[in-house]
Amino acid sequence: MIQKVKKKKPNQYGARKEIKVTETTWSFNGESKTSYGYTYSDERFERPVLDAYKISIHKSYRENGNVKKKQWVICTMGYYDFLDNWYGDYYMQDRLNTWLREMEITEDEFYEIINKKIDPLNRQIEKEFKQTEEYKAKILHKVKLDEHRSAEAAFDKEYGQGEYKYCYDVFGKLRNPEYLEELKIKKKAQEEYTRRSYEESFKRTYSNYSSGGNNSYSFTSQSTYTDDEKKLLHEIYRMASKKFHPDVCGDNGGKMKFLTKLKEQWGL
Repeated sequence: MIQKVKKKKPNQYGARKEIKVTETTWSFNGESKTSYGYTYSDERFERPVLDAYKISIHKSYRENGNVKKKQWVICTMGYYDFLDNWYGDYYMQDRLNTWLREMEITEDEFYEIINKKIDPLNRQIEKEFKQTEEYKAKILHKVKLDEHRSAEAAFDKEYGQGEYKYCYDVFGKLRNPEYLEELKIKKKAQEEYTRRSYEESFKRTYSNYSSGGNNSYSFTSQSTYTDDEKKLLHEIYRMASKKFHPDVCGDNGGKMKFLTKLKEQWGL
């Protein structure tokens, strides 16, 4: 049985109305950095509906020829409680076990009895709530935060973990263009260093191979590299093939031939 009653005070925990940018500045060794986070405004949406629902199970039985009734009050839930909570949150397992013994039913039967009555009410309240400004604001907040997390993940993957918050705020507004430029320069320098390291390693290997100083190479079609390693090797091959193409480096094609053998060894 579900009995509608009225609460004396309105629910005070409506959703926050806005997302706000926060700034946190810290200093280390004379250097200051500001990170941009977010919080919610203090102002909340009003929840004017005072309806509440007393949930109980009633049982009729005969005793000494007389019809008697027994009632078990499960809980009382406010209108807005249905949006965030489950009636099972309002009692402990030991209390439920006592009810089951007294009612002489199983736990599955207990939930079936209540859900049969509570599910239509849940659907009604959800439908009504989706028409409110509070619901619309919650959806907008979720979309904005999902976009923020996606942009943050992509940026941090390119420039380093935790760097996004020093450049952009939760709304995607660039707050520190100078630091962003520093990150771009740093990334470019790292890429150039990696490229030069690849080239120097290739040159040393090619020199050793062409001079016959260490002819212990064993080329095989069986590759033991992982897919990620193969992607990296393919990038190395692509960069090196541009660098060592006969039309570019001006040799007799020896470098490209050796590069081709490496490609076969790598299993590309």
